[in-house]
Amino acid sequence: MKYYGHLRRHDSIQKRILEGKIDGRRGRGRRRQTWLGNIQETSQMKMCEVCETALVRRRWRTVTAHLGDGMAPS
Repeated sequence: MKYYGHLRRHDSIQKRILEGKIDGRRGRGRRRQTWLGNIQETSQMKMCEVCETALVRRRWRTVTAHLGDGMAPS
């Protein structure tokens, strides 16, 4: 979770890969779990809220610090 905040604040190749889309058709079967999906599920926030919060280091640290105790701010 902390690494995601780091990626969002810095412009790097990792950030481009993380936010990139792949052209073409989707494969058959159950959709794979994604890292971003896991972050969204764990933080119980919408993806746009997660992205905005990760840009402000102090707010992101508050969110990641309270994940285990059920008091994550929304």
